[in-house]
Amino acid sequence: MKADRAVDGIFGFGQHELSVISQLYSLGVSPKTFSHCLKGSDNGGGILVLGEIVEPGLVFTPLVPSQPHYNLILESIAVSGQKLPIDSSLFATSNTQGTIVDSGTTLVYLVDGAYDPFISAIAAAVSPSVRSVVSKGTQCFVTSGRFSSFSV
Repeated sequence: MKADRAVDGIFGFGQHELSVISQLYSLGVSPKTFSHCLKGSDNGGGILVLGEIVEPGLVFTPLVPSQPHYNLILESIAVSGQKLPIDSSLFATSNTQGTIVDSGTTLVYLVDGAYDPFISAIAAAVSPSVRSVVSKGTQCFVTSGRFSSFSV
């Protein structure tokens, strides 16, 4: 699919002129800004904001300009408050790579140089009751109980 015809996500949050955000902006209804925080629970939840939020201490991450998707500059990854030893150049944005925020997926893809340190850090941080297994070439963590929270 050509980048100028793509509609990203399940709500059409892409940067194309036909996206919901672009249409609201062109009509003068809302700034070309949105935020989402989806709460993972049995009851759903979270927040979706079209436009700006005026909240003290709220931090925004600028997007990389001239990209068809919502690329941002990822500087590092931390697990349990510890920055992982990953060369930040692995996250550089180009036409074929970069860090993309996509509301339409729950998946995370990492380049090899970031994947191994990330998985090792997660494995070291999880409870001993969590079993580490590889399923179809993918690292998984299996537990018999439920998590009240999972902070990485």
